[in-house]
Amino acid sequence: MPSQRRYFAGNKWNVVRLIKLAIISFIVLFFVVTAISLLIPSHIRISKAINIGGHQKASIFAHIIDTGRWQNWHPVFMTNPLPVKTASIYRILQSATDSEIVYQLRQDRHKQVTNGWKIYSYTTTDSLTLQWFMDFEVPWYPWQKFGSLFYENTYGVMMEQGLSHLKASAQSHQ
Repeated sequence: MPSQRRYFAGNKWNVVRLIKLAIISFIVLFFVVTAISLLIPSHIRISKAINIGGHQKASIFAHIIDTGRWQNWHPVFMTNPLPVKTASIYRILQSATDSEIVYQLRQDRHKQVTNGWKIYSYTTTDSLTLQWFMDFEVPWYPWQKFGSLFYENTYGVMMEQGLSHLKASAQSHQ
């Protein structure tokens, strides 16, 4: 009579080898994913721009510098059917010049995000270019680095809407 041990494929040595293989594979995969994520930069800048009529610089900057007016053009602060906790977003003015305004936006338990608006004007044309940029500092964690690849899809659309609303709002208040 043949031994049952010979035909039993699930003996303890095969189980231990399978568990060791799984643990080693997980560790190697983690290090490979981490090494690939280190190739993604830690500083991410998303930038959008729009052309605006020539003599609206003061009106545009008035809408940006006065955070009370942000509800007229900024998609996050506009009246929205979805409840957004905009009261917990702190807006700290970092710098303001005649061509650039920079704010730090910070929400509870979230990293701060630098928001800047810069106007480019050219003497040969009668239009302005308004650029809105957002700067993010991303930690080295692989899930954070790979998640930052989707910032353009999330924030880029919002920024385009905000620039369109800002242009319309500045033109109506001129």
